[in-house]
Amino acid sequence: MEKRCRPGARAIIGWIGIWLVVAGLALAAPAAGGDTRWPHRQSDLKPDPALVFGQLDNGLRYVLRVNQTPRNRVGLHLDVQAGSLHERDDQRGLAHFLEHMLFNGSAHFPPGELVKYFQRIGMSFGDDANAHTGFDETVYDVLLPDNRPESIAEGLLVLHDYAAGALLLPEEIDREREVVLAEMRSRDSPGYRVFKASLGFEFEGLRVAERLPIGEEEVVRRADRTALKAFYDDWYRPDRLVVVMVGDFDPAMAEAMIRERFADLKNRGAAPGDPPMGKAAHRGVKTFYHHEPELGHTSVSIGQVRSVAFTPDSVAFQRRQLAERVALRILDHRLQSLLERPDAPFTHAYADAGLFLKTLHNAEVRARPREGRWADALRALERTLRQALVHGVAPAEVDRVRREMKADLEKAAGQAATRQSPALAREIIGDINAGRVTMAPDQQLALLGPMIDELDAAQVHEALRRAWGGGHWLVMVTGSEDLSGGGESPERQIRRVWDASRAEAVRPWQAPAAGGFPYLPEPEKSARIVERLTHQDLGVVQVRFDNGVALSVKQTDFKDEEVLFSLDLEPGRSGEPADRPGLAELAEAMMNADGLGKLSRDALDRALAGRSLSLSVGVSQDRMRLMGETVPGEVPLLFDLLRHRLLDPGWRPSVFALVMDRFQNQYDNLQRSVEGQMMLRGRRFLAGGDSRFGLPPREVFEKLTLEDVAQWVAPILAHGPMSLSVVGDVDPDEIVALAARYLGTLPARKPMPLVHRPGPRFPAGGRLDIEVDTRLEKAMVVVSYATDDMWDIHRTRRLNLLAEAFSDRLREEVRERLGASYSPFAYHWPSRAYPGYGVLSAVVQVDPGQVDTVREEMARIAADLATKGVGDDAFARIREPALTGIKDLRRENTYWRDAVLSGAWRHPEQLDWSRDIYRDYAAITAAELSDLAARYLAAERRATIVIRPAGPEQEGKETNAGEPGLKKESPANGRR
Repeated sequence: MEKRCRPGARAIIGWIGIWLVVAGLALAAPAAGGDTRWPHRQSDLKPDPALVFGQLDNGLRYVLRVNQTPRNRVGLHLDVQAGSLHERDDQRGLAHFLEHMLFNGSAHFPPGELVKYFQRIGMSFGDDANAHTGFDETVYDVLLPDNRPESIAEGLLVLHDYAAGALLLPEEIDREREVVLAEMRSRDSPGYRVFKASLGFEFEGLRVAERLPIGEEEVVRRADRTALKAFYDDWYRPDRLVVVMVGDFDPAMAEAMIRERFADLKNRGAAPGDPPMGKAAHRGVKTFYHHEPELGHTSVSIGQVRSVAFTPDSVAFQRRQLAERVALRILDHRLQSLLERPDAPFTHAYADAGLFLKTLHNAEVRARPREGRWADALRALERTLRQALVHGVAPAEVDRVRREMKADLEKAAGQAATRQSPALAREIIGDINAGRVTMAPDQQLALLGPMIDELDAAQVHEALRRAWGGGHWLVMVTGSEDLSGGGESPERQIRRVWDASRAEAVRPWQAPAAGGFPYLPEPEKSARIVERLTHQDLGVVQVRFDNGVALSVKQTDFKDEEVLFSLDLEPGRSGEPADRPGLAELAEAMMNADGLGKLSRDALDRALAGRSLSLSVGVSQDRMRLMGETVPGEVPLLFDLLRHRLLDPGWRPSVFALVMDRFQNQYDNLQRSVEGQMMLRGRRFLAGGDSRFGLPPREVFEKLTLEDVAQWVAPILAHGPMSLSVVGDVDPDEIVALAARYLGTLPARKPMPLVHRPGPRFPAGGRLDIEVDTRLEKAMVVVSYATDDMWDIHRTRRLNLLAEAFSDRLREEVRERLGASYSPFAYHWPSRAYPGYGVLSAVVQVDPGQVDTVREEMARIAADLATKGVGDDAFARIREPALTGIKDLRRENTYWRDAVLSGAWRHPEQLDWSRDIYRDYAAITAAELSDLAARYLAAERRATIVIRPAGPEQEGKETNAGEPGLKKESPANGRR
């Protein structure tokens, strides 16, 4: 069970994305089994002094950590040190199934009541209450809405029920079984299939290769109470349980409550030992090929996996790990540098290494080749890796990483006092399960800082050779590239390319020429302020300079050493020329991939090494944003960088070619998945065919040129209306002075020529059916309703809650009653840019055979809300979590930057919205939502999208569906 993802995320998860998750997991992997000794008891390292450790007579352990962010809230976590690795062959999937079942009936919470209990007290299911199953851990999370003693006592009761109170009723098992199967279906994807096959190759003979936490379908289908209870009793033992409490509480009181609540836990089953992990036994060169045509791209990689003895955490261990991280970061920097070469054979690349599951060391370099260039990409990876192994690294490369890592450590130490409690809890649990000592950021800086300073190129070279000292090579090609043609097997082709590359001598790495930053002349004067507004109650200062640049700044104490900014320019996507669909999407990607006119992206990264400053570009419907974060000491550098980005943007043909190749991969990924087709066609359909929504057809996008991007963006950067928002740990007077100097002296800003084109039109009454060329048995149903734009905030807030009410009904009916979908949801999207346009959508991923049943159920839920309204209990269960979230939201810098200050000069009402957001949400009534449901969820305002796999008899067929003129679409045959 995982937190569901809200719409708006634009990441398309492919093979590189999935493997990055695994690589990240490898660096903080949980330990196999339940060690009854704390990691610091075996170490010369001292743990964070703010941690309180304890153990009960029955073996249960606990960790307490007082933390005030978010204020007046307490996070409770039950860490069960058992997961899928602890399953027998006939139990694969039971650890995960059991995790689901603990939400479906326990000693103190009848079936169907636990989630409702969470909601009634102000917790959001998914955000504040959740769980996950890993290879050797199962973790349950409860973030209480307040820190009252009675709330903590109730939260501990929930954890106690997780540990020992599961009912495991047969009827609930049968119902939840369908939800687990739906989760399996939702997770199935070409990328997941590649990941699973690759895991089997890399970890051949090891238990982990056969124990993915999601489990096996046949085991889930036959699981019964006896099987689930046996796993529960065997592994949910006190000596495998750790209670972690992080938040705003009295430690003495919490310790007493934990002892009282959990002292009665007893071992219920046998005491099975940790199952054997197995031992990696790779030798020589081994090649692997897996063809997955629907993936849309290919990956090539070189790796090593070897078994190592577990090493307790220590100063010496940290020194070795640090040297290895430095070495791998240098290797990664070299791969990023290669990306900028015009002849680069890949579009993405990275290097990583680390420990996985305590006793497995994994090292890897991986790249995503340009179309048809897998062999060139493999050669480039092999040669880059061998260059470093044979010739070592340069002192300048070590110095760059030294500066970067010390900046990260210093930033973490500066922000330590205002870290978020959930993040702290994850760190503590991860360290305990990995057998590592949890240290405070200032301890880490004191320990690792001098170590970094002492490292030299020879030591880093030695660490690199140690990381790659497995004595074997795992060479893989996976994905959409078809190597079956010709008379040579794919594996033999891979080996031939490998052997040929190894036979060529390599010369030392030639680092690109260094570039200096800043290079533009410093402004000699400061601008004149023509308008200044101070909003004392909000702590907001607004200034306008004589060149038209506007500034809004707010000083906060929400997070130490954090400064967030957003430089907004107009127009955004709404100003995209009608004859250049996709231009805004391309411009965003281009500006993120390129650097400055005189410094490439890689050169700029090298020039800024060791500076805590990040910047990215986003193009939304109403504005173009240069946004990111820094620390107080780097604020002057931030203003200088913004000035350079505006005055000297980069427009490199090589970067444009790289970006276009990435989009080719993206189109290939999107066109053969139901989620991708929603992005390609569904969004545009809901906007009445407006090309500013979704991606245009591939053949249209391919016609865009670098000149198109420059001609559209350059005038906006040079002269477009511009406002800067800065929020965080800042001195407002310093911000005003820097803005006056670096931005107020830019050329005068002026309105850009208006793009005269009609706005989006919701296709009320319409239906779009899309057939996808895919082997995956997965469909998507989207039922949407026309609403309105966001500028009547009173209405928008209530429509937001109505969407939450719709979501909760989908959970109850489609997930819980029908078992048809793992994570159905609804959301409301009111437009900022297009008057009168907004959409409330319900989205359900479902088995293709259940499309009609689920579509009818979604329409029935909407009709029920429209005619019967929102009941008092259902209303309380959606409003209370919203109010809890608003309390936290108002103490987050991102809220003030993105929802209040950004755009506030054009829309000053946003300042008033921040004043009454809690009061207005608290005043919402069930009757108001019911009235809105009757108005907006009417059948005549509905449009429906059904996306499903194409059947053999339907492939290529087009039929009319819904209103006249709305055709069933089949994906176009894109270039492969």
